[in-house]
Amino acid sequence: MEQIFYTTEFTVSHLIDKIDTGELGLPELQRPFVWKNTKVRDLFDSMMSGYPTGYIMLWECPETDKKKSIGTDGKSYTEPKEVIIDGQQRLTSLYAVMKGKTVIDSGFSEKNIIISFCPLTGKFEVGATSTKNNPEWIYNLSDLFTSPTSSRFINKFMKTLEDYRIAGGSELSEDERGKIELAIEAVYGLKNYKFSVFMIKSNADEEAVSQVFVRINSAGMQLKQNDFILTLLSVHWEEGRREVERFCGESSKHTPGKVTSYNSIGLLISPENIMRAVIAYAFNRARLLYAYKLLRGADMENRGAVNSELREKNFATLKEKLPDVINPGNWHEFLKAIMDAGYLADNMMLSKNAVYYTYAMYLIAKYRLNAPHHMNKNLASLWFFYASLTSLYSNSPETAAESHLNAIARINSPNEYRQFIISRVSETLTDDYFRITLPGSDGLAKSGSGNNAWYAYVAALNILGTKILFSQSSLPTSSLFMPGADGTRKSLEKHHLFPKAYLKSLGYADTQINQMANYAYIDWSDNAKITDDSPSSYYPAICEGMTPEAISCMEDENALPHGWQDMSYDDFLLERRKLMAGIIKRAFVVLKGKAES
Repeated sequence: MEQIFYTTEFTVSHLIDKIDTGELGLPELQRPFVWKNTKVRDLFDSMMSGYPTGYIMLWECPETDKKKSIGTDGKSYTEPKEVIIDGQQRLTSLYAVMKGKTVIDSGFSEKNIIISFCPLTGKFEVGATSTKNNPEWIYNLSDLFTSPTSSRFINKFMKTLEDYRIAGGSELSEDERGKIELAIEAVYGLKNYKFSVFMIKSNADEEAVSQVFVRINSAGMQLKQNDFILTLLSVHWEEGRREVERFCGESSKHTPGKVTSYNSIGLLISPENIMRAVIAYAFNRARLLYAYKLLRGADMENRGAVNSELREKNFATLKEKLPDVINPGNWHEFLKAIMDAGYLADNMMLSKNAVYYTYAMYLIAKYRLNAPHHMNKNLASLWFFYASLTSLYSNSPETAAESHLNAIARINSPNEYRQFIISRVSETLTDDYFRITLPGSDGLAKSGSGNNAWYAYVAALNILGTKILFSQSSLPTSSLFMPGADGTRKSLEKHHLFPKAYLKSLGYADTQINQMANYAYIDWSDNAKITDDSPSSYYPAICEGMTPEAISCMEDENALPHGWQDMSYDDFLLERRKLMAGIIKRAFVVLKGKAES
């Protein structure tokens, strides 16, 4: 079997020259883009001490029919001959320090990496006021590496230090002069430091590259198709990669007390999420493997041979479609559709694939089919509710999504699209589904902190405007998911209707106690009033002051069997699952009705 890689050595200077000429592409494949300055300091210290600093892994790019052109954007290569798969942070840091270049930090701001060095002690430090104001230190090593010659820098440094010593009443000794000169020359000589390089041949596919990466990477990290796509973006359309990262950063800033104007549910967005959406929207592809091949310029009809014209065509499509995906207005309106489906918090959405594949469908309907806004939003709400309830994109998500995208590609009008959505949803969410499947072991008859069926039930309560259980206020359950006056979400607690301690006293195991049907969301203040006694003991006290009609209405709205407090626990679970399924069905009917109108 042919070996897919070979090993070699490159000096730092040679690697930097390759980056300068464009022969070596320097993508931002790993996050954060640049190490903290302390890690850069440690890298220089390790190199100076002769310690190992790890392999650099490069991947040769396939030869194309594109000719080299001299002087394009100051580079000798219009396309890189190699891309970095591992070692990006090290090379970015070395390049920035040795060339005196700024880097982009995780906040998308330019900054300099300032590393200081004391020639007499041989110590490296992150640049600070103490090293800047102390002539015993070289404050910024970039000044040394960008100096025309090391001797010119040494003479200038020595003169400044000598004047400083004389002003303080002392002088530089000959030994100190010799030590300083040797130390500075040694640091300047780090340009000749040799890195061991794994060079992966161009005929290796991305799966093989991933395997090599995993086997030699001490952290055990794994590369995914998304990593390769982002690498291609960095090499062939760097600004596009930055736009994706910028959108994720701005849209995902959700910390306690802070939500963005277009991400009030706290949904965290990653570049992988965005790439899934844009690839589905732009190419009707859900499999990132195929997307990678498309952007690499692989000609599927010619055994995957790389064609630069095909790559340019596909990148042109990507450049046209990406702005729609990362448009805050589109994202904001789509999130409204998610919220209309009752999903008001990030932790309710167990499958993020459902979010981004539905988003892609929303964009296809908007831009290709010209679907009216309200129709499109209502259809997105229905589809997301259906996809989340049935775990549509949890098992083999790419296969399922690509099937839907292929079907939608054959649709030519908004009404056809509406019929597709409603018919697909109705095929699964039948009366038998709500009567038999959903209350059973594939739905609500499960134990744990939550599954898709449980969160669909909670979403249904939000859709139907159900009041908070046990509360005599008029506030709906949905209010428990909204940020309060202090900016944080209101206290929402999951309550055991049959208290845990009570069931344990009867001999029930945790898996039985923590059944979905034994849970209800209530306000924390009400939960504090509930004791560990049986429902027949605490329920009357909770309902004190409520009319029989109000109690009956509350039970109907929250899937509680009438007289539930006096039922056996096992009978209660069976009956409540049926009623919960009925609540979910009622919400589904509401969403379907809006989609049909």
